[in-house]
Amino acid sequence: MRKHLRVVALLIPIVLIASNSYAAGKAGSACSKAGSKSISGGKSYTCVKSGKKLVWDKGVAVAAPKPTSSPSASATPTPLPTQTTQPFIEGHDCPKMGLQGSDATGLLECRHIVDGRLVYTRINNDVSPVQNPDSPDSLLLCQLSDLRTQVPNGTKSIAYPPQPFPNFKASTGTFKVVVVGIDFSDVPGTGSPSAIWKDDLVKATDWLKWYTHDKVKLDFVAYPNWIRVPKTSGNYDASNNSDRSPGALQAGGLTVQQINDDYVHAIEGVADLSNTTSIWVYMPLNITKIDGGFQPQTVLVQSQKYGLITSQLVAVGADTYLSRRVRWGYFLHEMFHGWGMQGHSPKYIPTDGKLTRLGEGSTADGWTNALLPWDALVWGVAKPSDVFCIDKPNLKSVDLKLVPLEREQEGIKSAMVKINEHQVLLVESHRSDKWGVGEGPGFAGVMVAIIDTTVSTAWDNEVTPKDPCITSTGVYLRVPSLNHGSHQPIGLPIINNGKTYIGAGLINGMGIAGDYEYWDLNHIMYTGESISAAGLKVTLVKGGDNDTIRVENIDRNVSNYVQPLLPAQCLVIAPTSPFETPQGITSLLMGTPTKLQSSINGQSVILEWVTPTDAKLDMEYFRIKGECLNQDGVCGTYLGDLWGYPKAPGSSVVYRIPLASLSTTISGSQWSFSLTADNQSTNYHSFVQRFSPVIFGP
Repeated sequence: MRKHLRVVALLIPIVLIASNSYAAGKAGSACSKAGSKSISGGKSYTCVKSGKKLVWDKGVAVAAPKPTSSPSASATPTPLPTQTTQPFIEGHDCPKMGLQGSDATGLLECRHIVDGRLVYTRINNDVSPVQNPDSPDSLLLCQLSDLRTQVPNGTKSIAYPPQPFPNFKASTGTFKVVVVGIDFSDVPGTGSPSAIWKDDLVKATDWLKWYTHDKVKLDFVAYPNWIRVPKTSGNYDASNNSDRSPGALQAGGLTVQQINDDYVHAIEGVADLSNTTSIWVYMPLNITKIDGGFQPQTVLVQSQKYGLITSQLVAVGADTYLSRRVRWGYFLHEMFHGWGMQGHSPKYIPTDGKLTRLGEGSTADGWTNALLPWDALVWGVAKPSDVFCIDKPNLKSVDLKLVPLEREQEGIKSAMVKINEHQVLLVESHRSDKWGVGEGPGFAGVMVAIIDTTVSTAWDNEVTPKDPCITSTGVYLRVPSLNHGSHQPIGLPIINNGKTYIGAGLINGMGIAGDYEYWDLNHIMYTGESISAAGLKVTLVKGGDNDTIRVENIDRNVSNYVQPLLPAQCLVIAPTSPFETPQGITSLLMGTPTKLQSSINGQSVILEWVTPTDAKLDMEYFRIKGECLNQDGVCGTYLGDLWGYPKAPGSSVVYRIPLASLSTTISGSQWSFSLTADNQSTNYHSFVQRFSPVIFGP
């Protein structure tokens, strides 16, 4: 934990100064207090009683202090550089961010200020609660509602209240998580898998305790022995970023449902899966053929012992280990979505080809693992004392001292100004501290975002960062008319098993995504700089242990932040239902899928079609919708999305729906399935194409 390491490092010079407040240690010379110590000439002297006098003893040699490091999986910054020649003078220029040293008053650190200058800044490492004016308005005023007129398929909550998946009983409370190690005949586990997850469970618990104020707890039920599944490891390869709907065929040749079945049936013989919300699966550290994570939101496995198991399942893979990613962050991130939040916002827009790696709700392994303030409001876990909230008409000017999001310190973590019913201006502070490395040692600054709850967040600009149609509920603003440059890597390139993990940097043993992606530092406001938007001006007045900001209402006539216009091709309005879209869009997005066929084969419904050859726009996924009808009316529904489909025009697509995932297959029930195509980044939806009905007979 970096904060603790920093305290230890800073205690060393303080102890030396205090010890030397007595006469310099010299064997036999007088001293004033028994037991006191003095360090001089490479020896440590202790004040002892000799007869009736107090004198320094002969002394013992002392070794130079060694830098401390953490063996845990927390993301901690690289060691601070040391000063050798230039004197430390507060406010004077300095050569390298993060450089630390002392003057007669105390500690100084080299940090960025206005125009990107590096100067020595006073820090006291004071983490006592921060005092501020009371928030004039209730937190509820800034906890805006979702006011989107069109909600793209598959999106979760961008505003309060969150909408948890059905297998999550709520968004807060205590949730049972089963933790297991799975191994294979070709990759047997060695030792106990608990050695791999030991620190992860502690980190996840600590993170939730701090960021949710104990409103969310995980009841971990861990099993220390490896559990063997029936097939070799390569069969279970799901790769990264592929479709996780039940019938989607994965890289190893099995469908998601088949993988779920094998995993869960093996686990249920060992673990108690009753009332389980999520199953965390670890692999042996030397796994190679399972590349990337696996994260179906519900497994839908029928168990003779536990009935229908609907738990979420999240599994690591070789990529997780080799890239040294924050494993506990990955598991919590997938649960974050299960609790009902969209996340992945605010973003840098325009992206300019650079990625957004901020917070647990984004990639969970970037330069900060903090819970961002808007995510905390959407989740409903923020305390009123976390947020300074004010309605714009009530604001004149206010100075506030912010707590950095990465630090465990009581006080205001964000300032929010409600602009109107759907927009808030949000200010947050960042540091290189316990829950994030930032730009590196000495990193400190403020970010300003506009939150607009009429705008959907495109799920993942990490996939297509240059997409001109990327949208986001929250957008980080840039400091105008300045050039802070781009982030320079602070970690080592990660090369494992002959593979280079592009973009990530290895920092104190932990892989940090985005370290080599040269993101735009103009999104970070340094001391003395300002950002203005929607008639409001935010200035970072003073840095140091905390950031003091000034928020001013400079134009009371402005009551709206005007979003930049999207390119013309992005302006097609999404219909209320994707199944009611005019057919004209089909030729643009979906083209004409052909040879739609449906059948029953063993324990699955098989849907087949050929990808279109005449589509003119990018399609992100197919959506399969099913409805069951019998003599009593509607007897069930089905919904699945297919992302990892063959994209070459004219390719055959096979989609399997396990019968176990259908609500009924009794005789006389008839299932009708339909197919649409979607691009959620641009809000394009095709009209419906239908398969012939599937009828279950006697």
